[in-house]
Amino acid sequence: MSARSIIAGVLLAATALASGYLFLRIRDTAGPSTETVRLGIGYYADRATLTGTDETGRILFRISASGVTQNPADSSVALQNVTLDYDPETEAPWQLRAETGRLPPGGKMIELSGNVVASTGEAGGPAAFIRTDFLEFDTGTRIAATDRKVVIEYAGSIINAVGLRADLARDRLELRSQVSGSYVR
Repeated sequence: MSARSIIAGVLLAATALASGYLFLRIRDTAGPSTETVRLGIGYYADRATLTGTDETGRILFRISASGVTQNPADSSVALQNVTLDYDPETEAPWQLRAETGRLPPGGKMIELSGNVVASTGEAGGPAAFIRTDFLEFDTGTRIAATDRKVVIEYAGSIINAVGLRADLARDRLELRSQVSGSYVR
């Protein structure tokens, strides 16, 4: 073995020992990290359907969307091309459609916006349509509401109003203000 190889081996061993010593010393003086790293993990889905049931497991509504994305910052959920079918077995069925929707975190509220159309109708009878640009639906109380302009179309009649409260479970509709329109018999 040459002197050059011996010197290189000693230098390599000394470097390894020194770096090991520095690593242990830095680790001991730094202490455990108290900083929490948030990865921002959420979820997304294409063509998803969410089914809501009552306490007995009976289906009350279905929400379908072409796109579903969770916002990791606040856990809200954004929906694209939304359809909400409220079709309990014994009550009048409703369908709500919108360009977008939002499920706020921790609640039972669904916010629909962008060309919102709610429709209902009994078999053999004329359909009713409610049009607005924003509507909130509470899945717990089954109440849809807005404080915006609404247009209601039913059997040739057209009613305009500002603000609406619709109790879908009881099939009751309340217009809030500025109600006007034409009624066709």
